[in-house]
Amino acid sequence: MITFYSDTDGYQQYNYTVKIFEVIVLIRMTKLLILLNEVKTMRVIFETLKNLLGPLNNLIIVMMVIMYCFSQVGMIIFGGLIKRDSPEIVHDSSIPDNYYLINFNDLMSSYITLFILIVVNNWYVIVQMCVDIKGGALMYRVFFIVFYYFGVIIGLNIIIAFAIDMYAAVDRLEKQKEANRAYLVGLAEQQHIEI
Repeated sequence: MITFYSDTDGYQQYNYTVKIFEVIVLIRMTKLLILLNEVKTMRVIFETLKNLLGPLNNLIIVMMVIMYCFSQVGMIIFGGLIKRDSPEIVHDSSIPDNYYLINFNDLMSSYITLFILIVVNNWYVIVQMCVDIKGGALMYRVFFIVFYYFGVIIGLNIIIAFAIDMYAAVDRLEKQKEANRAYLVGLAEQQHIEI
């Protein structure tokens, strides 16, 4: 029996029933993936994803090495300084309430912070928060600018370009396969007419 909250037996039974229905709905939704494979564009996308898995591993490893190096440097520079009650964060109204969680206090927090920076989600707010924690010196912005260059401009763009190139190659192969099929059907019809 799956129990998520144990207030009363009735609630446990209700929760268990809801979880069973959620699993059934999830299984039924996987059938939709099979149906989507019949749509040409979705078939090309699925084939692209399947072909990307192998070669993309090397690019992801390179990206993880970049993030590991910058997370180590970030922990050296900003580690342990960004806390919930830091006066630089509390007194700055431009920093949202939970942004103290975006920090370099440990390795996982550093990875999450760098991932947010790669996505360029409120990049300027995170940079300003970290620079303010260190007293506002301009030299701390260099860390984020260098990470932006290696992480976003080089690393992420190579991965995106590789994915687009793989999609174009799979799409080209799909069109060639359709052209070959049409040619073979034409030959078969011509052969059938001659007989």
